[in-house]
Amino acid sequence: MMKGQSMKENDEIPKTLISFVWYYLKNKKKCLIGFFIIGLIIAAEISISPYLLKLLIDRAVEYKNSIELFWTLFVPALLYIVMSLILNFSFWLLYFINLRLYPDIRSNIIKDALEYLMQHSHAFFQNHFSGRLTKTVTDLAVNTESLISILNEWFYVRILAILIAAVTFFTVIKPIFGIIVFVWAVFFIYIAFKSSKDSEKYARSFSEASSILDGTISDSISNITSIKLFSNIPYEITYVNKKIKSLVDCDRKLQFQNSWSQLCQDFSATILITSLLSILIYGRLQGWVSAGDFGLVLMLSVSFIRIVWNIGPQIIKFSKVIGICNQALNFIRVPHEIKDSYTALPIVINRGEIKFEDVTFKYENGKYLFNTLNVTIKPGEKVGLVGSSGVGKSTFVKLILRLMDPQQGRILIDGQDIRKVTKASLRKQLGMIPQDPELFNRSILENIRFAKVDANDEEVITASRKAKCHEFISELPDQYQSLVGEKGIKLSGGQKQRIAIARAFLKNAPILLLDEATSSLDTLIERYIQESLYDVMSDKTTIVIAHRLSTLKDMDRILVFVDGNIVEDGSLDILLNNAKGHFHKLWNTQVDGFIKEYVKNSV
Repeated sequence: MMKGQSMKENDEIPKTLISFVWYYLKNKKKCLIGFFIIGLIIAAEISISPYLLKLLIDRAVEYKNSIELFWTLFVPALLYIVMSLILNFSFWLLYFINLRLYPDIRSNIIKDALEYLMQHSHAFFQNHFSGRLTKTVTDLAVNTESLISILNEWFYVRILAILIAAVTFFTVIKPIFGIIVFVWAVFFIYIAFKSSKDSEKYARSFSEASSILDGTISDSISNITSIKLFSNIPYEITYVNKKIKSLVDCDRKLQFQNSWSQLCQDFSATILITSLLSILIYGRLQGWVSAGDFGLVLMLSVSFIRIVWNIGPQIIKFSKVIGICNQALNFIRVPHEIKDSYTALPIVINRGEIKFEDVTFKYENGKYLFNTLNVTIKPGEKVGLVGSSGVGKSTFVKLILRLMDPQQGRILIDGQDIRKVTKASLRKQLGMIPQDPELFNRSILENIRFAKVDANDEEVITASRKAKCHEFISELPDQYQSLVGEKGIKLSGGQKQRIAIARAFLKNAPILLLDEATSSLDTLIERYIQESLYDVMSDKTTIVIAHRLSTLKDMDRILVFVDGNIVEDGSLDILLNNAKGHFHKLWNTQVDGFIKEYVKNSV
């Protein structure tokens, strides 16, 4: 993937955590070089400052003449001060690099992960909590930043410091000190690596339990009205508490594993200090260890203890971060169910003919819904879909929208196979008014304009007037700038439906799909906007999923579905005259006498 390339439709998505992190770091090589140089300076300072202190002590003991003492101490003392200044500058430079690196990485991961998630199929979002998916995106960004930070600022800096200290001991004092520190460093690195690998599986379980808990809490809050209406707050708290206990169990297992690893690391540090002090005392007694050597070894020993104590909690955090990142990447690793082909071109719709050719579709459970379905909807034709729940009406529309794909057969619009055109261009040419409109927690103006993002305010208002929603919007305190609340909770069902109709007017697509667009309206309002609804259907190929059979009087054709099969196909008057037909039975059970008479007279 090249710089700036989106992950949304790319098949070469990083499959491992290492490759994922490198994808965002590979274009930040200057920052990485800066991290390495700063890390080297910090690691070297841990050995250089004690070495300079050794020189100061040894020369202070050796020289008695004040003038000689001054000049022999001047250079190491000056270097000691300079090292302090260099160290302070390095920390400032590290802060500057962090400001250049982490905000970019965090924002790019959030953008890319969200963009990739949005390309998943309709079924994917039906199977996952929205709250959990939200947390997944933010977790991935925040914890990738923590992962890089821990590696840069804690692990390799301290490993370098230990190795440099081993070389210092080997060359400055005696090789035995360097050998001990080197062997201990290898052992310590092995323990750190092994403990992080052992902790990772517990960290994944912890992350999974944490995501489930977040999704459950989000689900409870979004259904708070139902919880209150059924007076089930105690039950819901108990239900959520089960997820909390699962998270606590996972956390305890992870903490126990990390505590055991910390104990091993602390014990190894004690062994190191004991070994160094024993040889140091023995060497002093034998006369081959100076007072300055004592200072050098003791200072570095203290540094080792501090390194071990500080790195332990970071290993615990690191294992958690790895688990959380891997859990979040599970969603990124899932391939898109419905993708544009590499040769996909934008669709061109001039007439609006829709044709199903031998379309076969079955759900994940293997049950067939459509089996070699064939039907043609002519350009500009208005077709109603009728049948009981679960017979295929909504699936018929979702297949046209490519929210799902058939296993066999093809769907053509103006002779173009919709699997060979881009999804974006297809959906731009399809207008949809759902039964339950989805609104953003934004202003009414933004919600309507979402259908055509480049529309000006006047176009939005014109669409609102046609949908008969301008009146109630004008009565709101902030009018078109009024926020509708989460999922439009501040509006009534009828008001949300009219905003959805205004979107259809604004989009003005050549093909219109309606899922009982007036189902949320009372009879008076329904009749009030029916004329406008006919206007938006004018000169468009229109498919209407009809739950109220009384809305079918203006349809050119009606398709009657039974178990995924079209058992009847004809106009309203033809179907009503077939007393033995399935539609006639539905009509008699669903439509009252007044409406029957009204519709018949209209026909």
